[in-house]
Parts: sequence; C-alpha cells; structure tokens
Amino acid sequence: MDIRSFLAHTFLFHSFTDKETDLLTASTSLKKVSKGEQIFSEGLEATAFFIVVSGKVKIYKLSPDGKEYTLHIHGPGEPVAEAAIFDSMTYPASCTALEDATLVRISREGFLDLIKKYPELSLKIMSGYSKRLRQFVAKIEELTVKDMKSRLARYLLENSVVENGKTVCHLTHSKKELSSLLGTIPETFSRTLAFFKQQKLVTENDNTIVIPDPKKLKLFSD
Repeated sequence: MDIRSFLAHTFLFHSFTDKETDLLTASTSLKKVSKGEQIFSEGLEATAFFIVVSGKVKIYKLSPDGKEYTLHIHGPGEPVAEAAIFDSMTYPASCTALEDATLVRISREGFLDLIKKYPELSLKIMSGYSKRLRQFVAKIEELTVKDMKSRLARYLLENSVVENGKTVCHLTHSKKELSSLLGTIPETFSRTLAFFKQQKLVTENDNTIVIPDPKKLKLFSD
C-alpha cells in the first residue's frame, strides 16, 4: 500500500505539499489488526495516533461499574486519537477493532518534531480540524433537536442501497452499537424500530432492513 498517497487524501493532511507529505510519511507505519483486537487502552501513554485505511474501529469508555459506552465508530479515512497527541500524554479512551482493519500509525514523537520544524503545518492541520468540527456540530444538533424516530429514519435512508429493485439497509453494527451511535439505549432503539414495522415502513430480515417506500419513511427524517 502507498501510505504517502493515502495520507495526501485524508482531510487532515490534504493541504500538505508533496515534500511535507514525504516528511510526514517518514514517521508512519502500517498496522493490521483482527476483529476484537485492542488497538490502545485508556490511560496508556499516547505514543501514536492512527488513520483508518480499511475496516472499522470503536472508541469507547468503561464506567466504574464496567458498563461500556461507545463514543464513536471510525471508518476508512478517519483519524483516531489525534487529539491525544496534542493535549494529553495518555489516551482518554480505549479503541478496539470492530472488524479486521488496517491503519496507518503516526508516531507522536516524529509528528511533533515535524510540527516544531515546520510551524506553518499547524495552520494546515487546523483547517482540516475545522471541517471535522463542523461535522461534529451537525451531529450534536441532530442528537439534540431530532427525536429518535427522525434519527433512525435518517440513518436507514442514508445507509440504504437498491438491490433487486428494493431499497435495503444492511446493518453493519450490532443493535447495541447502533443504539450508542444514535445516542440512545437499546430499549428505545428497539421500540422505535418496532414502531416503523407496525406502520409497515420497514421490514426486517436478519441484519437487513427493507424499506418498501422510502418517501414515506423520509417524512420522519425531516
């Protein structure tokens, strides 16, 4: 795999020149993990951050009583634990692979040395951060303004495809993980999905949701 080309197309580094990307690449390596493998744990020294190349990873925290809370699920092209490199010496949460995954590992030491030598790179990275922050603001607005029916309807529609003339959404996360991702608890998620089934807006077959009339379901997403 061409790490340099991959980094050049990620939003954090898309403003880097060819030379700057080459210098960054010198501090990177590929890391392959299997489903369920721990990538880093909360409280350990943050020696690196990552960019997901393929697969999905989960950021989570454990409560004092051992209950797991999913904070985010990262997919291809997304950075993982980059904030810890700047504002913390340790990882503030844990990360595990939801499926077999490949990541680019970027050394903290090498990355910070590069920033110190070329301070103008900070502005370029901040530009990438601004885009990500706008995405987070949009998500927070959705979580606070939209009710669960709206959030679930939007998720199903945005992640649907047409197969054999039918609109379907393949659930790639467990319902527990999807509940956390949508900002609710599994019981509320199940009740909302049951409501859509009762209204004949969706049917379910294993991990596939069939949407007979996307226009009707869309009425709940607006």
